[in-house]
Amino acid sequence: MDIKVLRLLPATLLVSVQLHIPLSQAATIGISATLLPACEAGTTTSGSTRFGTLNFGNYASLSSAVNATSTQLAGSIRVKCVSGLTYKIVMDGGSSGVVTARRMVNTTNSAETLQYNLYTSAARTTVWDNTTGVSGTGNGADQWSTVYGRVPAQTTPAAGVYQDTVNVTVFW
Repeated sequence: MDIKVLRLLPATLLVSVQLHIPLSQAATIGISATLLPACEAGTTTSGSTRFGTLNFGNYASLSSAVNATSTQLAGSIRVKCVSGLTYKIVMDGGSSGVVTARRMVNTTNSAETLQYNLYTSAARTTVWDNTTGVSGTGNGADQWSTVYGRVPAQTTPAAGVYQDTVNVTVFW
């Protein structure tokens, strides 16, 4: 063999080996996320979640029924659940402990009370209770449930400010 050919052989082998080495490689990466079944409700202020206040207004006599309807941030229930998640909103009986006989209490004389109730519709035929409540399905956005209140005609108690606090629970 000629010496010139032997000198070219390593260079030829090196070029041919380089041509068979891949210059890139592809692979895949798995991606996943888990969206938990979750809801949020109300607005949180100073660590306390609230729905605002359903205000019946000012009256000198209760000789006829007084109705009130909640609005956003004033008694309506805000729920925001992930899309497709069903939820239920229930309310307790407030200071009376009985959903069918709710009462507001005079802020200066707790012996004075004012009967009222909360309902699931404008017809005010179904009391908003602590078992059936109101159900819905989340859509990923805020959903507002209106609360309908009624102070029935009754003997007018002593003048003063009457209040109650009702606990609202959202189940999902």
